[in-house]
Amino acid sequence: MKHTLLSAAVLAAAAGAAASQVAGTLQFDIGRAKRSTPYEPTVERMRRRNHLRTRAVDGTVSKALDNDYYLYYANVTVGTPGQSLRLQIDTGSSDIWFQSGENEVCQKSSDPCADSGIFEPDDSSTYSVVSSDFSIQYGDYSYAKGVYATETFTIGSASVTNLTVGVATDANATDGIMGIGYAGNEAIVASKGSSYEYNNLPDLLVSQGFIATRAYSLWLNDQEASTGSVLFGGIDRSKFSGELVSLPIDTYYGESSPTEFYVTLDGFGYTSDSKETQVSDSLDTAVLLDSGTSFCYVDSEIVAAIAKLTGAVYSSDVDGYVQTCDVMNVDASIDFYFSNLTIKVPIANIFYPLTDTAGEAITFTSGEAACQLSMMDNSDVGTSILGDTFLRAAYVVYDLDNAVIAMAQTKYNVTDTDIVAITGTIPASASATGSGASAVVSASASETGDSTKTSSVTASIIISGSSSSAANSSATSSSSSSDSTASAGAANTFLSASTGSVATRAILGSLAVVFVTVAGGVLVL
Repeated sequence: MKHTLLSAAVLAAAAGAAASQVAGTLQFDIGRAKRSTPYEPTVERMRRRNHLRTRAVDGTVSKALDNDYYLYYANVTVGTPGQSLRLQIDTGSSDIWFQSGENEVCQKSSDPCADSGIFEPDDSSTYSVVSSDFSIQYGDYSYAKGVYATETFTIGSASVTNLTVGVATDANATDGIMGIGYAGNEAIVASKGSSYEYNNLPDLLVSQGFIATRAYSLWLNDQEASTGSVLFGGIDRSKFSGELVSLPIDTYYGESSPTEFYVTLDGFGYTSDSKETQVSDSLDTAVLLDSGTSFCYVDSEIVAAIAKLTGAVYSSDVDGYVQTCDVMNVDASIDFYFSNLTIKVPIANIFYPLTDTAGEAITFTSGEAACQLSMMDNSDVGTSILGDTFLRAAYVVYDLDNAVIAMAQTKYNVTDTDIVAITGTIPASASATGSGASAVVSASASETGDSTKTSSVTASIIISGSSSSAANSSATSSSSSSDSTASAGAANTFLSASTGSVATRAILGSLAVVFVTVAGGVLVL
């Protein structure tokens, strides 16, 4: 399931913002990143827009479609002294890797790696090569090869030491990746076996004392929002409605524990004018919850049924379903059924406008703007994936230690915070307010303002907002709660060959990155 990224001026402004923070806090700005043609022309992306013919979308004016797209990313430093990099956050993979200056793609006159950054091993005193075995390929056919090394990895004020990273000397993509999945899904495990598994970022954040448990929460906000957040070691109860429902993470046959974030999807529905239509309620299929994939990939019959309900028609030019963009104004939703949980994705977030290479809207011959349904046939992918189209509508807690994923309906554009540390199991969310626990921090990250509360914080860093606007945050105490979540279903074991990470790194939106260290250990990224 990439960028016009931070310029030197923006990075300088971010450094200035960091220097001006109140004691115990450090703030950085990040922007919504847009980029054109990040891969070599021969690479086919899962969104499959780089090879579209220049014929018109059925019934539209003939124009070449735009290759630009957005991603969620975090600013980090690597090495000693730290070298600034920007990495895409990916729940669908488990390796952290970035470009070295040796990569020929980065040596082109257009300087395509300038925005994401290049790591120079010779400039770091803590760099140590482990092996020359680093090789990873994603579902969009982008790849990276090079060496595994250990390095100091700093996000905010948290400096993780001896983290194993991939340093790419050969790659056909310009952006580095910050994979935060299970260590069992690391690229070297797929190629050489489980004995080569290493402790990745979630593992070391716990073992080095930054958080109490390998768990994090994902809040992408809506499609038009400038910020979202990932919270390591806690949940933010202000960001969702109702209670979190806990779903067991599925495993492959023969595995005793999960290696990827699959859960069982029971079916789909469509709600319009308060009337709900079931498309299917007995799918019982495993779906990957992947922040590195922009669209949803499911069975073609389901896609066709949803397209029919929304009035979309198939276009061979986009290899998908299109409708006039007026559909985004319809008060309706696509509903995703998980046992006793339903996540409703607004129609406005399930379609996206088509544009040409000049940024102009693709239109039907009637003059109406054309939008594409962001649900696709999974036959070319080999698995079912719920990417950012779905994830923006859900508040998702990935609990690696307890092998569960907890979800609730998201709240969009919330500026309040109510963060609770995860110290064992995921805390319940009976209410969004309260008082109590000392190991709790509340922080806000928004494009234009801040929300202020109070708490005991040893260090906090916020990386948020757009490249042109700083976001402010202050830490605060928040409520205690019982360590329980609503539980739905039993773990599903499914038969599938491991395809590695099928992450498409074409994503709409931007990511607020917030880091907070507190007494009980909460890391907000």
